[in-house]
Amino acid sequence: MMRPDLQAFRQMRERETASLEQLSDIVATASARIALHAFDNSPFYRELYSGAGFSRDDVVDAANFSQLPVVTKDLLRSAGDAVLAQNVAPARALSSQTGGSTGAPLHIRNDAAAPTAAMWWRIYRWWGIHPADDMAFIYRRVRQGKEALLYAAQWWPSRHFLLDARAVTEESIQSFIAQWQRVEPRLLVAYVEGATAVAAHLERTNRTLATTAVSVTAAMLQPGQRELLERAFGAPVFDTYRSAEIPWIAAECSAHQGLHVAADQRRVEIVDATGHPLADGVEGSVVVTDFSNEVFPLVRYEMGDRSRTIEGACACGLAFPRIDPVQGRVADIIRTPSGKQITGGLSGLFLESPGAIRQMQIVQHADLSITLRYVVANPDASGEAVALAVDKLRRILGAEVPITPVAVESIESAAGKARLVISEVRS
Repeated sequence: MMRPDLQAFRQMRERETASLEQLSDIVATASARIALHAFDNSPFYRELYSGAGFSRDDVVDAANFSQLPVVTKDLLRSAGDAVLAQNVAPARALSSQTGGSTGAPLHIRNDAAAPTAAMWWRIYRWWGIHPADDMAFIYRRVRQGKEALLYAAQWWPSRHFLLDARAVTEESIQSFIAQWQRVEPRLLVAYVEGATAVAAHLERTNRTLATTAVSVTAAMLQPGQRELLERAFGAPVFDTYRSAEIPWIAAECSAHQGLHVAADQRRVEIVDATGHPLADGVEGSVVVTDFSNEVFPLVRYEMGDRSRTIEGACACGLAFPRIDPVQGRVADIIRTPSGKQITGGLSGLFLESPGAIRQMQIVQHADLSITLRYVVANPDASGEAVALAVDKLRRILGAEVPITPVAVESIESAAGKARLVISEVRS
């Protein structure tokens, strides 16, 4: 039933041993191919590229790829079905939608022919997990009726069970734990905030749920959360970068030295405000190209996230390039009375003391004052950690706005996702 995925998986494994030169050629060729496909078959891209002065010959030249216009969510919303490739069978289009956590949801189409299963098989293998292993999920996707039966049949005899990230309550957590104890899954795949809620419950009730690996996504993984999850589940935590628009972009390996980009399937660029690539180590906006979606091409698509590329080779030996874990959203902006806007450097306030503080969130009010919300993990160490974090934030802001630290029981989330920055300032 999954022969194309198996074939793709074998090819992906071979590419893991590619040299840097070979991988660079793969990326350049795939980039030019998908850009040309978009130009030839999508009315939206043809108009976008022609309007920016790019001819068909320009688009097919791999050297021009990083000069092509960046595509934003707003552009895609306005274009609608004009993005769809006209030469691809409509049956390959799988509807998907972003969560809309930072604005209106975006309706896109995934490609049924994309080797998505092979992508996660490869990454799970990095963690010592087999695709047939039993797994637990904390997601907002809930299958019901015929879809659930078909899914269970496809993966039989493997057992998969799920906690709905949109309805995490004490009762649903207890039910999830009972299922866990029956199945004993080797992998937990979860939204960060959903996994944190379950782990906090386990800590309060003095319990653990042993497994082999924990994979998290959908929000920035804070250092205190990683420590909590590893205690609660007795397993290493692996951060991943995924989205409804482009699944399986990057993931941690066992070395935990950043996230490896699946470069034979996606191209990740870190760019400045004009769309030009930045040097290694410089934080900027994440722009991703999906080589495997020919239905609804996403070429130089601005994710709305911030990160940076990592120079040098990883200790694991993979040639795939690496990026830092996402450091927040492009929309995560703090403003000062002098007009300064701060969009980076906000995620590491408690980096030196992960055992003291579990989570934090910055709230800027309409009068520009700031409340630093934090969840205490170790009461004995939290006071010093908070004082250092406030001092660090004051230096970032230039002491222009008052900062009030406030301890909270939990950080509010929506559908299993929590924002790093909440701004009440009208832009």
